[in-house]
Amino acid sequence: MTIKPGSPVLSQNFAIPTIPSVVQRIQRLLEDPNAGVRDIAAVVAQDAPLAAKVLKIANSSFYGLREKVVSTQHAASVLGVRVLRGVVMQASVIRQFEHLSGGGLDLDALWRHSIATAQLCQQTGRKARGSIGLAPEELHACGLLHDLGKVVLLDNLRERYLQVVNEARERSLPLHHVEREHLGFDHAEVGHVVAQRWGLPAAMANAILLHHGPAERCEREPAALLIERVNRCVHLVEDGDLEAATAVFDRVTTQTLGLQQRDVEELITLAAELRGSVEV
Repeated sequence: MTIKPGSPVLSQNFAIPTIPSVVQRIQRLLEDPNAGVRDIAAVVAQDAPLAAKVLKIANSSFYGLREKVVSTQHAASVLGVRVLRGVVMQASVIRQFEHLSGGGLDLDALWRHSIATAQLCQQTGRKARGSIGLAPEELHACGLLHDLGKVVLLDNLRERYLQVVNEARERSLPLHHVEREHLGFDHAEVGHVVAQRWGLPAAMANAILLHHGPAERCEREPAALLIERVNRCVHLVEDGDLEAATAVFDRVTTQTLGLQQRDVEELITLAAELRGSVEV
């Protein structure tokens, strides 16, 4: 189902987070032909705690920089402004929900999964020879935000949502199935609402909505198919099942996305590397 005004998720006076202002400001600068790297770096530098987190992420083993970046200006020049935007979104979204740490849901694990999914979505987009409809940087944002609905549900429902999470674990059922049983909607639909509120393109919002399927609809929307497959792949790699993770990229997927066997092998290798290199 698609959430609309008046549906359960909104009628319960849910607090839907606003898009981080620094992300908005960077997006405006990226659209300004007169703005440069120095302007974008300066925006991040104005928020000292955010800048510190951005530098920590930029210096993580994933980016494999030859030299340690010591300023947002340095990070922007080494990473590039579009990669920096993704790092800033990652840092600012995580910081937005720091008050939920220790609240019964392993947020560090959730963020590590989201970050790994974002990186793999972006790399899959770069390798894809088919028409996806979204740029690699947009696919990165989809991967980063695909499970944000879980955090919003925790923020709004607290103990009630933790009961749903625990029941899914005890019954060995997918969380989104148990969410629907108890709440009438799931975290993918909440994430869809957030994406719409943030003014993200419809293709991005739909990809977040469909990151658990249904498969037949994903196969008609390449961006959604990419997000759904990569999400499953990362989960399987996290579980240590590389064979099943490889099988996620079946014939329909590789044909739709325009991937070759070599691409799939490289993506699985990257997913395995991300398992141990993502920092929150």
